[in-house]
Amino acid sequence: MIVNPDPQNNINVPEDIELPGSPISLNSRFYIERPPTEALIYKELSKPGSLIRIRAPRKMGKSSLMLRLLNQADVFGYRTVKIDFQQADAAIYQNIDKFLRWLCTNIARELKLTPNLDNYWDEDMGSKVSCTIYFEGYLLSQIDTPLLLVFNEVNQLFQYPNIAQDFFPLLRFWHEEARW
Repeated sequence: MIVNPDPQNNINVPEDIELPGSPISLNSRFYIERPPTEALIYKELSKPGSLIRIRAPRKMGKSSLMLRLLNQADVFGYRTVKIDFQQADAAIYQNIDKFLRWLCTNIARELKLTPNLDNYWDEDMGSKVSCTIYFEGYLLSQIDTPLLLVFNEVNQLFQYPNIAQDFFPLLRFWHEEARW
């Protein structure tokens, strides 16, 4: 660690100290690996249709681990999209249709695609089926590599049982279908 004196206060100030409260960078010497956690996550990430759930109390390193997961996905050549559920306005959580359209639009934009939702969304089929058709028929067909979706602050959805009761089974369905 390099320490430079602060000439005004005669205090030695560390130059490269990382302050708590943010994810620990990839090259930080302060990141503590948790064998075999990282190895298991990277192995799971390499499998088609994998689902990885990182769950822990606040300040336990979830975001730092997520950075490493995203980095490993880049090493594998995957496209990555990170969605943070804290970004959605409360109005988005009013019904599943509005929520899934918000989700699809955000994923399309993260992939640098025009959302083009109306060509795939069918009220008669329902929101979950429309969302699945949109993913299969549009989003995944536009990219030529595997896609890693990272959902941050998923716990936000538990405040909206009407969304949670439809969205989590949809994720499970996608997970099971992708493994075929």
